[in-house]
Amino acid sequence: MRKTKPVFLLLFSLLLAAVLSISALAAEPALKNGELSGNGTPEGWSVLAYLQECADVSSSDGVAALSAEDFNDIRLTQLVEVEPDTVYLLSGEIAADRIAGGRGACLSVDNYSIDGAYIYSDGITGSCDWKTVTLAFRTGDDQRMINVALRLGGYSELSRGTARFRNIRLERAADGITDVQSLTAGYSASHSEPSGGITEARKIQLKSYLHLFVVLSVAAGVFLLFGVYRNRDSLTARPITGTDTIRYFILAVLLATALRSVLASLWGGHDTDMSCWMGWGNYIANNGTADFYTAPGHEWYDYPPGYMLVLGLLARIVQVLKIPSGTGSAAFAYMLPAWLADIATAAVLMREARRERFSSGWVLLLGLLVIFQPAGVVLSGAWGQIDSILTLFLVLSFLELVRGRRVSAGALYGLAVMIKWQALIYGPVLAAAYFFHIRSKKDLRDTALGVLAAIGVMLCVSLPFKGGQKLFWFVEKFFSAAGGYDYASVEAYNFLALLDGNWAPAGNKMILGISYKAFGTAAILIAVVLSVYIQFRDMRRSLPEAGKENGAGTLFLSAGACMYIIFTFGHYMHERYVYPVIILLLFVFVFTGESRYLFCSLLLSAILFLNEITAMYVISNLASAAVRSTREHRAVVTACSLAETVSFLYFAWVMISRGITENEEVKEHA
Repeated sequence: MRKTKPVFLLLFSLLLAAVLSISALAAEPALKNGELSGNGTPEGWSVLAYLQECADVSSSDGVAALSAEDFNDIRLTQLVEVEPDTVYLLSGEIAADRIAGGRGACLSVDNYSIDGAYIYSDGITGSCDWKTVTLAFRTGDDQRMINVALRLGGYSELSRGTARFRNIRLERAADGITDVQSLTAGYSASHSEPSGGITEARKIQLKSYLHLFVVLSVAAGVFLLFGVYRNRDSLTARPITGTDTIRYFILAVLLATALRSVLASLWGGHDTDMSCWMGWGNYIANNGTADFYTAPGHEWYDYPPGYMLVLGLLARIVQVLKIPSGTGSAAFAYMLPAWLADIATAAVLMREARRERFSSGWVLLLGLLVIFQPAGVVLSGAWGQIDSILTLFLVLSFLELVRGRRVSAGALYGLAVMIKWQALIYGPVLAAAYFFHIRSKKDLRDTALGVLAAIGVMLCVSLPFKGGQKLFWFVEKFFSAAGGYDYASVEAYNFLALLDGNWAPAGNKMILGISYKAFGTAAILIAVVLSVYIQFRDMRRSLPEAGKENGAGTLFLSAGACMYIIFTFGHYMHERYVYPVIILLLFVFVFTGESRYLFCSLLLSAILFLNEITAMYVISNLASAAVRSTREHRAVVTACSLAETVSFLYFAWVMISRGITENEEVKEHA
């Protein structure tokens, strides 16, 4: 018997090891310090907030408190390893004290910076004693990391007040649990509905707005194409003096300002973008710039430093004027730079039209088309984005190069890059224009100086934010920003969205086993090659020789074609990236007189208007829960994507059939 004891001991050890192994495999996710012990920020947790300086986080006796006097999105977060395709239950107790607005106090999985997904429990507003709150979710097929968040507010759903949390647990869910949300990569369609849910009648009402947007965009297209374009001769036939042109334009600017101020009050801007503008601006105004990109929780700040300086100045002005944040006045203040850029772009276009001998009627009409075109009104008046600022600096850079001023052209381009990274898309176009027109040692010298000017401007703008980073720290920031949205399309209704690529991972297959990313990469390369070819074909007429300004439209046409192709067929596109093309085509029309480029510009403006207003609508709280990914929403995305693709094909046909040849159809009316 004794001889068998070692055998039994061995078998027992093996059995025990197997049990322990199975137990280890079935172990719960390692959420640290769910008891929220410690003072200040609980150990093992980190704090994130849109308005960092307005966020108050503390803990004591196992209770963590998040407080905000102004509307904010405060998160107490912790990264936790999980198993793919597994149902988990996040639970805890929440107490609320005078919480108002937005999502309220909730539990959340905030994977936005990891894979673009985020989900919430039901939110609590008002005041209440301790309530048990749960959030059941299933991880994605490849998800192994989640960011647990105790939250006051949410994306596009800012809140204020005080939320208290205790007894936080994360565990595998029991069998039979209901109301499981899907935590999948991509834009989260899982904005949970507010307590009580959304009634069927309310869902129908919310969906009906999509029909309204379609009607408005069609009406805008009819007005622009059949009202303005078709009757362009009669609209510009009335003789007016240069003084009258200025007077009427000033009146139009005042009316457009009133329109944008009303839109700012009604919409308040894109919630997420405006929250970023105000949060970033307030941080810079209160704390300076040195650690703006490196402070804890700022790792995801992906905009270039140029516009951050503007935001800091705006925040300081808003503080001095004591304008309450979250109001229509504050929103309009942050939208003002983009609106001023619209006005400046209109003035530059009108100046160029005069130089090209357009009549005063045409000069005025072109100015009005810039400040009243629908896509631009939404961007600078309702959304609050800054693509019109990027467009202005691109236009100024191109015009400087057209006039042979290579150094200032490079400096302006460097500033455009520091405003928005998307300026780099136009880099090959500008480089080709420099290279193809080097005809003397002075041109070669000025080209080198232009490159140095661009680099010098970028360095000067970035230095206030350098802190302890490397000298060219912004290069790494650009690459991290470029890969921040690894999707075929990010609300850009284009050819890839037409093939179900909206918020689809870029690595997914589309047709013939080709991934969206591979297809988009090929499209980008084709766009660059074609834009260079356009300039090569017309290199003798693209830029001035001996002070002459012949064929200036080539540069604008090649830039517009490059971006139009990339937006339509490239990946990683956002809805706004095509906006500069609308303005560039107006300049092509002015420099060439080819009226069909004007038609292309107006058509694209109407289509982009539908894209912008729909994209802004479906990210809102109720619309995201009741409208996003519904049959009606998919129909609008498909229709708009098809229209955008067809508009590009028409533009390509015009470009091929007419090219850059002069057409005096308009200029004869001077």
